[in-house]
Amino acid sequence: MKYLNTYFLLFCLCLTSCTSQKKLQAEPSFDIGKASCQEYVSGREESGSGTELRIPVTLIENSDIQMNHVYFRGKQVDAIVNSVNGENVIVVRIPNTASKSPEAIDLNLGKDEAVVSYSENGKLKYAKVSDIKQKQPQIYKGAPKN
Repeated sequence: MKYLNTYFLLFCLCLTSCTSQKKLQAEPSFDIGKASCQEYVSGREESGSGTELRIPVTLIENSDIQMNHVYFRGKQVDAIVNSVNGENVIVVRIPNTASKSPEAIDLNLGKDEAVVSYSENGKLKYAKVSDIKQKQPQIYKGAPKN
């Protein structure tokens, strides 16, 4: 009986301390605009093809927020914030050749959903992006043949 109580306590501790589920922030400390994605096909074989995802974000000035990764359609890529037409936008290109990410698959996201991981004051957090608009594919022309 003494050992049974010890095993039960150990079992409960294991269940509560280990979690693979990421805690999504209900209200991230930055604003997320209307996101869009667009498939692209390069005109040259070596340039490849894939999906470009754009997520407008409004970051609070003097805040300690660092964008880390974007999880989208089973893949994980580094998040890069660019200034496009005067606004901050996370722009990521996800090549079709990129391998699936176990972390992205565990999130069970829909086709029009993504998750952005970010660090705020040294603490890792996750924000969900929903209703991503799918745009028409962008097909780039190849180099002219001589």
